[in-house]
Amino acid sequence: MKRSSLLCVAGATCVVVNLFLGGCSSAPKTAQRSVLIEPEAVGAVLSASDSKTIVLDARALEDYGPAHARGAQRLDTREWSAASRKGDGLNDTAGWSLRISALGIDEHTPVIIYDEGGMTSAARAWFILRECGVQNVRVVNGGWTNLCPVLAPSLVQAGNPGDFAPTRFAAAAPNRLVTKDQLKALSSAGTQPILDVRTEDEFTGNVKVEPGRAVGRVGHVPGTTNLPHKQMLDERGRLRSPEELRTLFTANGASEEKPAVLLCQSGGRAAFAALAAEHAGLNNTTVYYMSMGEWFADPSCPVE
Repeated sequence: MKRSSLLCVAGATCVVVNLFLGGCSSAPKTAQRSVLIEPEAVGAVLSASDSKTIVLDARALEDYGPAHARGAQRLDTREWSAASRKGDGLNDTAGWSLRISALGIDEHTPVIIYDEGGMTSAARAWFILRECGVQNVRVVNGGWTNLCPVLAPSLVQAGNPGDFAPTRFAAAAPNRLVTKDQLKALSSAGTQPILDVRTEDEFTGNVKVEPGRAVGRVGHVPGTTNLPHKQMLDERGRLRSPEELRTLFTANGASEEKPAVLLCQSGGRAAFAALAAEHAGLNNTTVYYMSMGEWFADPSCPVE
């Protein structure tokens, strides 16, 4: 099966090029595909008789069971999160091929994902699918909190809608990931914006460390800028407009010419920030997906 065009030749090399040279600027630009779908537009997709879209519900099972969008299959984001952070993580292409194909998804399948409303669970799934080569993935802006009130009663159901028919899918190797060693180099060089999207208290280390916690370090990577991810949301819990987001990223040093590296504690909020950046038209961002969970655990990684 043909792999997605998202897969660069020699993926690790492509990451380094994106990091240090600001992306492959000589490559022809393709039309930007939307990464969001507004709640008010979802009903038309669900109602379309010829729709091939797969809808994924990234909420907890106890929330999914009583009510979800018609035909939506529950996605166990806890399992996906764990799988993406252990062993080979997102580089386990064989494992991700099985997980994604079991959902009836291949690289050309349109996918819509929603979570409870925080958008970080849906964004994590979006990021994983995109890194694995699924080309058309959209997140419901504002999640179920915004979607449920605008769905017609006939488009809401309870229980399990049934399993998806498996597809044949070969996951691509990720090409937007930054490794711990690459982040060390970037932190020392100070030539590229590194945005930590955790809360201000997490960034400054003003957090309580639980007794017995295996890793007791707090603080942030030297040279990073704090941009809490909730600043990217409006009062309705939806992503701000592309113009507002672009202004926000630019004010924190990130631009097309200087693409940001994004990190958080465990990858979910960084994936959300990558979604926001792409919604703003900043398509060259990269993600330190293992984030501070990995960084704190390594005594050789400095913190401030």
